[in-house]
Amino acid sequence: MPDYFSPVLPPENETALLERARQLAGFTLGELALRAGLTIPPDLRRDKGWVGMLLERYLGASAGSKPEQDFAEIGVELKTIPIDAQGRPLETTFVCVAPL
Repeated sequence: MPDYFSPVLPPENETALLERARQLAGFTLGELALRAGLTIPPDLRRDKGWVGMLLERYLGASAGSKPEQDFAEIGVELKTIPIDAQGRPLETTFVCVAPL
């Protein structure tokens, strides 16, 4: 990954999105924020949406703050959850779909 951030176009399909996500593996949130030119909030427990926003920038999400899927073109919504050092979830999370 280069030492600077370039805006990313939305992925063409789920495979491209997954590949982008794999390329982020191993980087800390601090490293990603630095490359994107973003300041990390002092308390991520209070700014829970910040991590998702950071990842959306790198993955090419197109929705921004609009009430639609993050990757509307391919029908994918990004969800982030806090994990411990072993990768175990720190809170119970329920994901439901109610197509209208």
